[in-house]
Amino acid sequence: MNAQYVRKRIGIYKELAMVIVISITIAVFASLGVFIVCSHYGVMVDVIEDTSDYKKRYDIQVMNMVRELDSSLDTAMEEITANSGEDEKTIGDAMKYLLGNNRMPFASDEVSNMIITITNRNGQVLWKTSEDGEIVDYKKNKVSVDISQYITNSYDEESLTYTFVYTKSVSKMLYYIIFETEVTPEYLYADIKLKLMCIAISSVIFIISVFLLTKKRIDYIRYLSTVVDEISKGNLNASIDKKGNDEITLIAEQIDDMQYSLRKMMQEERENDRKNMELITNLSHDIKTPMTIITGYLDVVISGKYSTDEERDDYIRRAFGQVEKINVMIHKIFRLARNEQVSMNEENMEKCNISLLLKQDILEFDGIAQKEGKCFETDIPNESVMININIDRIREVFDNVLMNSIKYSSDNSTINVYMSETPESVHIKFCNRTDSDKAPDCERIFDKFYRADHARNSSISGNGLGLSIVKETIESFNGRVWAEYNDGIFAINIELKKNDM
Repeated sequence: MNAQYVRKRIGIYKELAMVIVISITIAVFASLGVFIVCSHYGVMVDVIEDTSDYKKRYDIQVMNMVRELDSSLDTAMEEITANSGEDEKTIGDAMKYLLGNNRMPFASDEVSNMIITITNRNGQVLWKTSEDGEIVDYKKNKVSVDISQYITNSYDEESLTYTFVYTKSVSKMLYYIIFETEVTPEYLYADIKLKLMCIAISSVIFIISVFLLTKKRIDYIRYLSTVVDEISKGNLNASIDKKGNDEITLIAEQIDDMQYSLRKMMQEERENDRKNMELITNLSHDIKTPMTIITGYLDVVISGKYSTDEERDDYIRRAFGQVEKINVMIHKIFRLARNEQVSMNEENMEKCNISLLLKQDILEFDGIAQKEGKCFETDIPNESVMININIDRIREVFDNVLMNSIKYSSDNSTINVYMSETPESVHIKFCNRTDSDKAPDCERIFDKFYRADHARNSSISGNGLGLSIVKETIESFNGRVWAEYNDGIFAINIELKKNDM
């Protein structure tokens, strides 16, 4: 995983929670702002004038005043009658008496805004409050009012004037006390439409905010879906941009890792297919020659075209030699197929004189070299060079390197073998002159089934397995092997450690 994504992730749930909180906050503040502005300018607000509360309060006030008036008038009538001895005093006289003696119950400040009128049953005004406090003799001036109209007004709920008519009977005389005042209405604001509109606006803003705040992640998910679709179609080189720091980004990383793994597996599969094709091609080329020779020898034997029994036996031995070559080739292939990594078996390790072993191997190949018009020159210590090693496997290494040196060296050339030692290791070097430039092959010459172009196009048999076995065997001994090319001289170097087994 890339270093830039190692830090703690936010988490998709926390990210969504943040988006929801931010969206709700934006929606609430936006709808609140719309509500305040519309309320201020009266948009979508219905104003209703309500006087019910005022009239209820006036009803209570008037009833208290009526009770006080009844008590005060009765007292005043008794006092006037007792002082004057006259029985024909009216309620108007009683009212004047109360006002003259500053005993009027309506004289308080709380009823100063109310007009009070007292009439007889015919509507003639007997007394009425005055704004300037002057007492007017309405009986003498004969002022009358329409009592029925006042009574009608008292039942009008929509009127902005409060009217209350109270009937008072004194000494079998019927009087009307009329209370009037202006009513200040209350303005009721019916804003249910505005509230519903604000709720609708907040819902729309919330949805839009959530969409805008999550758009990038949604687009990124769609982008990942497109990339996965491309990968499913076989495009393993599609690049993935990693954005964000949550589980979606983790999915993008995993898709990228999956794509890399698939691409690597397919490359390895193609490489294996290529090597298998090379193996088939090489085997077809290498087996064809010995099989042709074997067929020719056996045809001579079967058809009786030989002169002597010794000649017949010679043909059979030659055919058997070609069979042995094919058998060795197949043995190497099966060995590589079973063991991709050549393992060391410590039970087969034994101490041996490596210098003597190398000299013996060179002597065995001397006849083959002379037949090809080549020879060996060695610089190997005469004294013993002891090392713990698997003799069979190190001999196989020497056989492969010596055979390659004979095959690919120039005609009539010399093959040089050098050995030197240090307290820690033994260094062996095989050198031969070659007619081709092997510098490009030095890195790949130890790969399985690899053969240089000049070797493939020549009549020299080979399957590209010998040096790969050499490399794996030497590395299993904790040693190392490498190739060099300089001015027409190709060299294989082997370094074996003495003590580190």
